[in-house]
Amino acid sequence: MNFRFHIAAMVWVVLLSLFYDLSRSEYALLMLAFSSVIVSEAVNTAVEKAVDLTTDKKEKLAAAAKDSAAAAVLIAALFSVAVGIFLLWDTEVFAKIGMYFTDDPPALIAAVFFAVLSFIFVFKGI
Repeated sequence: MNFRFHIAAMVWVVLLSLFYDLSRSEYALLMLAFSSVIVSEAVNTAVEKAVDLTTDKKEKLAAAAKDSAAAAVLIAALFSVAVGIFLLWDTEVFAKIGMYFTDDPPALIAAVFFAVLSFIFVFKGI
């Protein structure tokens, strides 16, 4: 589920970033942030599966390995949030986005539909 959440968040950020005048370097920084989360999530999954293959008992070293891999995901996700805030926190653009969707009902309907699909993707795995 976490991987699906990260993918959905990434898609939303990319779509909403179209309202910004981001440079190539800023988009590169966003992609670096995205990739750090996805890569750390993949490594976390690999560590968890490898630990599960080696033991089915609760062992301190196995738990430490899983916790460390999960912490790496958390650190990458927090870094990505910080990058997103740094690059995208602009109340004028927020107002522009709000006006866009209130002035264009079909776009609002599409956004709500996409939000529902995102929710289903994250929590139901479709």
